[in-house]
Amino acid sequence: MAGFNEVVYDAARNIATVGAGLKWGDVYGQLDKFNVTVVGGRVLDVGVGGLILGSGLWYLSDLYGLACDNVVNFEVVLANGSAVNANVTSNADLFWALKGGSNNFAIVIAFTLSTYPIHNVWGGVKQYSLDQLPALMAAMTEYQSVPNKDPYANLMLQAFTTNASVGAVLNMVYLKPEASPPAFEPFYSISTTADTTKLQTLTEMLSWQMVPPIPRWDWFATSFTPNASLYQEIATIVTSAPELATLKALTSGTMALGLQPISSSLVLAGNDRGDGNALDLQSVNQTWFVLDTGWQFASDDATAYNATRAIKDRIERASRAAGDYVPYIFMNDASWDQDVLGHYGAENVRRLREVQRVYDPDLVFQELVSGGFKLNR
Repeated sequence: MAGFNEVVYDAARNIATVGAGLKWGDVYGQLDKFNVTVVGGRVLDVGVGGLILGSGLWYLSDLYGLACDNVVNFEVVLANGSAVNANVTSNADLFWALKGGSNNFAIVIAFTLSTYPIHNVWGGVKQYSLDQLPALMAAMTEYQSVPNKDPYANLMLQAFTTNASVGAVLNMVYLKPEASPPAFEPFYSISTTADTTKLQTLTEMLSWQMVPPIPRWDWFATSFTPNASLYQEIATIVTSAPELATLKALTSGTMALGLQPISSSLVLAGNDRGDGNALDLQSVNQTWFVLDTGWQFASDDATAYNATRAIKDRIERASRAAGDYVPYIFMNDASWDQDVLGHYGAENVRRLREVQRVYDPDLVFQELVSGGFKLNR
């Protein structure tokens, strides 16, 4: 896919056509020349194709929906070798299925995306000692509970519970060049160990968000509605679970939790664009939670997987007991064996299978293409 590496901006139509072989840093760098951006990925080194086909969450999503919601056209190659376009008027069923349906239907070689005039922002990283995690969880509850959330304010809270020297990290951005906006007020009184927030371009801000250079990683995702007592229980779990000692004992063993606030406006924005997506999201304020675990050696794969899975399961049991569990797994953060598509709802899974029968009746993408989350697993 590396040969599909062009970015073509059409200012008259407010769209950009992006090759599937690119990484988001390449895309943003090209569009910065025109002071516009697209709804893409938060880490510059992540590939375009996998993120969009998995739905794609970004700091613009409260305003415009997920990355997949902002696709105007997919240029694809089908299992029979034919090249077609999928959009609201041509192959509309495939267009819908590709928005969150992973690599089950076609090879996407280019995406045409809506562009937006967002360039200069306020944001960066605030870093905290790990003992501030309960205060940060309380602030997160307050941030998510306001009746009319400011859609220009977005953040992600991470805590590196196996590495006290890193502690907790708040990635925050306000999509206007306005310093210290009121939307983030719940966090301002919590003392930091470092603070890079300033007026800068959106791409400059993203350059701070890097994946640590550890060779092996796994992720586990779950979702729940915001709840103050649940958040405090999660803070206790991720700082005291016995499996943390197991992970710390691995060479380069590290674990980070991530809380990603999702507003109902994100869901509504996605539903309003191009016949919606395949995700079956509930139109409620919710949190997409992820556990990221890294380690050095393949011989430790099972140990790392089992320890992280146990912590995730404990958090999920807590959310169910509190009545806050949301039956959705964010594909881009999911582990290889999580039933992501099964959480899209029975009707959407039925529609996805119908699309598969039309465009890949011989199951080429199920049986001959590795990776991704398969319908026939």
